[in-house]
Amino acid sequence: MNIKLSYPQSVSSVKTYLVNVPVKNIYQAVNFFEKNVFSDKIKLKVKKINKKIPLKFIINLHNADGIKNIPQIKKMIQQIESEKDILHPSNLPNIKLAQTNRNELVLFDGHHSILAYMHADRKYLHELPYLILNKKGYVTDKDVVVFFGQHSSKLKANWRNYVINWQMPAKKQLCQRLQNNIGELFDSIKSLL
Repeated sequence: MNIKLSYPQSVSSVKTYLVNVPVKNIYQAVNFFEKNVFSDKIKLKVKKINKKIPLKFIINLHNADGIKNIPQIKKMIQQIESEKDILHPSNLPNIKLAQTNRNELVLFDGHHSILAYMHADRKYLHELPYLILNKKGYVTDKDVVVFFGQHSSKLKANWRNYVINWQMPAKKQLCQRLQNNIGELFDSIKSLL
């Protein structure tokens, strides 16, 4: 599994780190990377930004009713406005994405964080810290359905029509997709921020 780790450097560059970890499952890859590779000692390379990726087109895994903690997003907005990035306690980015064979980016961790960045007027992926996983250039539909937990066996290749709401009872967690991307998700909750 390939992992790309990136932190904003300037308006036109990012610090990145690329590594291949010896696991196949996305969650195992993040865990392996965090425990066995990631440290303050890894060398990040400064790279020029060649392509600006709009945040609004990233695919979400939750509808608006699955965003559970609006006060948490408000605290994150304050943190970003005080020029502090939203990071895991290990300093790994909260925002984790998988790149599909259709060249889509699927946000599998960090919905609250990315919404806070968008409220703070960040528009492009390179403006925030993130981690992207893929294998041989992309992840398969089979890799993506892992994000739906116990409901993954119901989805197969049509995961794009569904989202997950972990706040609901188990039988109601798998929901029809209402917001097709992070832009639509942000538009549906921005009045609450």
